[in-house]
Amino acid sequence: MDSYVPTTNTVSFGAAIFRFSWLYILTAIAVVVIAFLLEAFLHIDMSKNSFLGVLPLLSAGAGTGKYYASRTGMKPKGGKAWSIALVGFVISLIFNLAVIFGFVALTNSWQELGGLGSLRLRGGEQWLVPLVLGGLFLFFVVLTRLSLWMGANPVVKKIRKDATGAF
Repeated sequence: MDSYVPTTNTVSFGAAIFRFSWLYILTAIAVVVIAFLLEAFLHIDMSKNSFLGVLPLLSAGAGTGKYYASRTGMKPKGGKAWSIALVGFVISLIFNLAVIFGFVALTNSWQELGGLGSLRLRGGEQWLVPLVLGGLFLFFVVLTRLSLWMGANPVVKKIRKDATGAF
């Protein structure tokens, strides 16, 4: 048993959400710029790569977890971690919707927005839509929570190793 005692610094919920938000926005902008540059200079089409949409969420969660662990010496646990993940994902969802509606407003393509989410389901299968959307929402909240842990875990291990003098 090691004699590691975590620091007593705390990270407020607002500070963690602020960190998540700006990391998400910066990463989302960077992904778009890099994809554009790859297309422009190397003629690599990144439009079919669905991972690019998840990359900002994962990096923002990992960055927030790293920030939390470096300040407190612990991983975010329990309700605080889940609430950071939930609110962080909702903020990313709002940001994405704002970008979509902003793009539609700038290009004046309101008629295309009507067909954006339309599913070709028969009347008896419409109950699947909220079920699938709810499942996706939960999946992305869990993915955000996992990325918080993945960002904090190496920091906590390094702090414990340095505190105990282990090799």
